[in-house]
Amino acid sequence: LYLCIPDPSHSGSVLEHSMVVTLAERQATQRSRQLELLAVELLRSLKSSCQTAHALGRRQLTWGAVVPGVQAGREEDMDDVLAMLDQKMTEDQKLGPSFKKIEWCKAQAPTEWVPQPARFGSHMQVRVHWSDGDGIYFE
Repeated sequence: LYLCIPDPSHSGSVLEHSMVVTLAERQATQRSRQLELLAVELLRSLKSSCQTAHALGRRQLTWGAVVPGVQAGREEDMDDVLAMLDQKMTEDQKLGPSFKKIEWCKAQAPTEWVPQPARFGSHMQVRVHWSDGDGIYFE
């Protein structure tokens, strides 16, 4: 929807068309923000576990979680959160110290580790690798 708004500073003129945001668009934006916060929280939790493993001298961690969503068990939410989590980890790899290798567990038989995000129901497993100098990424 577009709306013409009169410009009070100039008599008779009309401001450029302003877009009116629909309820559905606002709800979609709100859902997207909520899912992004869930992905950020997952990454924060993963990095916290990696920080502990790094302090113990490990340079690899297999970590699992229940994939969160705005609505518990909603397939679309879980897929979106995993995609956002993967995107954030991939972006971090390009920016500096980060994970050297990220593998996702595809649990359906035969089980295998794959480079793209995968989950089994509401569960996810990720295996990450890093080097000695990447420890600052977890702080």
